[in-house]
Amino acid sequence: MINRILVGIDGSKSSWVAADYGIYFSKKLKRPVVGIHIVDIRLLETPFIEDLAGALGFSVYADLTPKLKEILDERGKALLNEFAKKCREKGGDCSIAQAFGIVANELVDMADPEDLLIVGKTGIHNKFAPLFLGSTSEAVARKAKCPVMITTDKFQEIKNVILAFDGREKSIHAAQYLDKFAKEIGVENITVISVLEEPSPEKEEHLKELLKNYLNLNYTHTFQYGYPDEKLEEYIVENKDKYQLVVMGAYGESRIKELILGSTTSFIMHKSPIPVLLIK
Repeated sequence: MINRILVGIDGSKSSWVAADYGIYFSKKLKRPVVGIHIVDIRLLETPFIEDLAGALGFSVYADLTPKLKEILDERGKALLNEFAKKCREKGGDCSIAQAFGIVANELVDMADPEDLLIVGKTGIHNKFAPLFLGSTSEAVARKAKCPVMITTDKFQEIKNVILAFDGREKSIHAAQYLDKFAKEIGVENITVISVLEEPSPEKEEHLKELLKNYLNLNYTHTFQYGYPDEKLEEYIVENKDKYQLVVMGAYGESRIKELILGSTTSFIMHKSPIPVLLIK
């Protein structure tokens, strides 16, 4: 089901947690894990160099670019060597790769549809400034052709899982994926959450029957009523100590509808206190 596990490494706490999950899955699934560091070329662009030179008190910034590139390159290699050492010590099947480019684009280009891509929710740049518009993790989740797991700042072995299910195509894909994935990593309990605007026995029965076709494991099906974003977040937060993963379809709405109503995927990805696995 999964060919390779790709992990984005940038030195942030959440990326090292992503690395722990990558190694964990590598051992559970007996699949190779690849630690990837992307040197963000936007750090080498003139406006950033000018700002950096000014902050450091340099009047001439032209010589900073090759020096900064060398420093960033060496830093990336050091991070990947640290990942490889950790992976070997824990018994994972690992390799490493480094490239220059836009982080989200490079990670997405390296991943095949059969891979699993893991990234931390909060990257290293968030520590010192909102340097670039948008979130790398969200850009990866949107653009990737493979499943994407967004990790938090804490690793937990995955035993109890929440599946968000609304009966649409992406949530069906999520149920199908979880059906195989859960068996391979040893999940013990699955709770399916379906959110309706209001109680409806007909709709509830339809979702129950639909889910039986795609999830052939033991699970508990719970219905909530109200706005999907709010109810899902509420359930996840209230039960954050019980569950270790949320599985859901990725971006089921059109971009136009998302602009008007917002995206449940983005909302949960940012609000969830536990990792989120997004299925296309």
